[in-house]
Amino acid sequence: MKLGVIGAGNIAGAIVKGVVNTGTLRPEDIIISDVFPGRLTEIGRLGVHTTASNVEVAEKAEMILIAIKPNVAPQVLKEIRHAVGGKLLISVVAGLSRGSIAELVGGDARIVRTMPNVPALVGEGMTVLCRTDNVSDEDFQTVTSFFDAIGRTTVLGEHLFDAATATNGSGPAYVFVLIEAMADAAVLQGIPRDIAYLLVEQTILGSAKLALETGEHPGRLKDMVCSPGGTTIEAIYRLEANGLRATMIDAVNACAKKSAELGEM
Repeated sequence: MKLGVIGAGNIAGAIVKGVVNTGTLRPEDIIISDVFPGRLTEIGRLGVHTTASNVEVAEKAEMILIAIKPNVAPQVLKEIRHAVGGKLLISVVAGLSRGSIAELVGGDARIVRTMPNVPALVGEGMTVLCRTDNVSDEDFQTVTSFFDAIGRTTVLGEHLFDAATATNGSGPAYVFVLIEAMADAAVLQGIPRDIAYLLVEQTILGSAKLALETGEHPGRLKDMVCSPGGTTIEAIYRLEANGLRATMIDAVNACAKKSAELGEM
C-alpha cells in the first residue's frame, strides 16, 4: 500500500476522498484503520482497504498518515514504532511536534507535520506543512499533493505551528460563531431563519473570495463598503467600540497557548 491512514475521522476522511477523487492515489493503494467500525464502513465505500489494526496499516503502507486525537497519539505511535522503520510519517495531530513524534517512534524518523482544517470536507481546506531535514523534496511534494487535493497549502516553520493551529486550524469555529451571531441579528430584524443563514453564509463566502482573488488589503475592501456617514460605518463603529478586534486577538492567542500546552503533554 502506498498510503496508510490511522484514524478515519472528518479530516482523514476528507483527505482520503480528496486524493481518490482527484486521482492522486487509487483506492487500492490506501489502507485505513479506526476503532469505530461505522467509520470504516463509510470510508470503505470508496474502495479503500480497511482494518481495525493500526499495526497492520503501519506494516503494509509506505507512508503513514497519523490522524488521531492528541491524547491517544503517544500510545498509538508507540504501538506502531516497530513497523515504522524508514517510512514517511505524516501527522495531523494538533500540538504534537516533530521532535515528540521522533522520540516516540525513533530519532531517525522522516516526518511531515501538518495542520489542515475542517473546510477540507468541501475541498476548501487550508493546510500548513513543515518537514524534518531528512524528508526529500520529492516526498514532500507528494505529501503536499495530498493536501492540495482538499484545498490550499503553504509552508511554515514549526515554531509558528501553534499560531497556525489557532488561525487556520481553529479558525472555522470562529467563523461559524460569527455566522450564527449575524444570522441571529437578521432574525431579530424580522428575516426568516433559513434566509438569514443564506444571506450571511453567501456574504462571508463571497467576501473571502473577493479578498483572495483581488489580493487587496482587507482594510481597503472594508473601506469600499463604508460610505461617509452611512449605515456600514455606523456598524463598524459599534464593533470597534465593543472590542471585536481585541477579543478576536485574545481568542487566537489563547488557542495558540493551548496548542503549545498540548505539545508538552
